[in-house]
Amino acid sequence: MPSDPDHESIDDIIERVTVDAYGDEGHASFLCAFEDEVDYPTTATLAGTPVTLHHVDYDGNPTRGLVGAITNDAGQHQVALIDLDLEPGQPRRLLAAYRRWLGLDG
Repeated sequence: MPSDPDHESIDDIIERVTVDAYGDEGHASFLCAFEDEVDYPTTATLAGTPVTLHHVDYDGNPTRGLVGAITNDAGQHQVALIDLDLEPGQPRRLLAAYRRWLGLDG
């Protein structure tokens, strides 16, 4: 890991996270990165609504991808991780790398 992860490029994050992954194994690799690099619980927003992200999970379904376990005033939910906006810093950069790896962001 670089000495200053805030200056690690999105492409470098993807390379670091998926270096030993083949095909859909990248989802599990990103799950490990979220477990290692994000301090839970953490703040996030879902469609502009504040939520708390408690952890990220992957059930092996590449179509669904990573899911976030969140809470808000309406209770507990599981949502697609890509639908969340995470707090600035490494959580947001890691999510940006995951989105790019999925082909969702340029």
